[in-house]
Amino acid sequence: MADEQRSRQGYLVLADISGYTAFLTGTELEHAQAIIHELTTLIRERLAPPLRFIKLEGDAVFCYADEAAFPDGERLVELLEACYFDFSNRLENMVRGTTCRCNACAAMGSLGLKFIAHFGTYVVQPSGGVDDLAGPDVILAHRLLKNSITETLGVQAYAFFTDACLQHLPAAFVLPHHAETYDSFGETAGGVHDLTPVLEAMRMTRRVYIASGEADSEGIFESPYPPAVVWRYVVDPVERLRWACRILDKNPDVQKPNARGRSGAGSSYHCNHGPYTATREYVDWRPFEYFTCRTTVTGRLGMMSPRPAIETAEFIPLAGGGTRVEHRMRIENRKGISFLWYRASAALLRAGGGIALSSLKTIMDEDAAALEAGTIAEAAPPPAKDVTA
Repeated sequence: MADEQRSRQGYLVLADISGYTAFLTGTELEHAQAIIHELTTLIRERLAPPLRFIKLEGDAVFCYADEAAFPDGERLVELLEACYFDFSNRLENMVRGTTCRCNACAAMGSLGLKFIAHFGTYVVQPSGGVDDLAGPDVILAHRLLKNSITETLGVQAYAFFTDACLQHLPAAFVLPHHAETYDSFGETAGGVHDLTPVLEAMRMTRRVYIASGEADSEGIFESPYPPAVVWRYVVDPVERLRWACRILDKNPDVQKPNARGRSGAGSSYHCNHGPYTATREYVDWRPFEYFTCRTTVTGRLGMMSPRPAIETAEFIPLAGGGTRVEHRMRIENRKGISFLWYRASAALLRAGGGIALSSLKTIMDEDAAALEAGTIAEAAPPPAKDVTA
């Protein structure tokens, strides 16, 4: 049996523009299709990669990812949240910016977005240079597009994660329960993630951002992989341990989640791998655009008192599909010994960072080749979780 015909397991994701049928009815077809094309193109660009695009099905974008693409299911949640955030902002800008008075342009504000995320088994079927998926789980994922979530829970914009998918998400990710029944499949249950509060929170969260002119030090790293892929290697403690400093400790960083049990603003982690220890608290979290953290570095055995700084890592998409990561740091205490210490150690920090980034490039290339070949690299130990309040 050819490798591409073997059954595989992974995530099946459908992003569906809600209100599509009503939007097309009674509106100018050319303008309506142009609007839908712009929105579906945006969705595809935001999801793939790390998801793999299969096809556009009218108003729905169908993607998938093998299990190895998301070792931490929280990255999938972030991907869908960020996609909805960008979709909503684009739609809002289109509504505000249009001067056309046709029915289609007047009604585009009624459009919305919902996601179906299922984990199951499928077969990839290449045909004429284009892949398609087959299998009962693929059919089930599409059936789930027709559901009663809005009528039952009153939620307009949402991501529905089936129970099979929830098993791969963080245990702290607790969602309202919902179930649907379909012929040949029986009952399929899962959790409904309301995206409206997520959108409001992302729009209202205070921005903490170190710009180039404000930084005491800056570093740039370029990668051929898109921001959503590079983001995982930088923020995930297991992935980060593979390439960052691990001189004195071989275990992933100890993480403390925020009040929602998630990574993001309010969460923190403790790095204990080198001659210094560092505590980083995320104060701004914009997947997959940038994050900012307050970092306090302390020397071991009292060799150095705590040195606080603000760091921003920005993930800038490049024209060819790659990413430029710009890291900027500003020392909080700008007087006396603290600033002199930074000046004295800057060259050493840059040299260590260069070695780590070289390792990161090698690891990403190896993982990309392994993922393409359908193999999974040996996993690092899971991150330590701090469950204290």
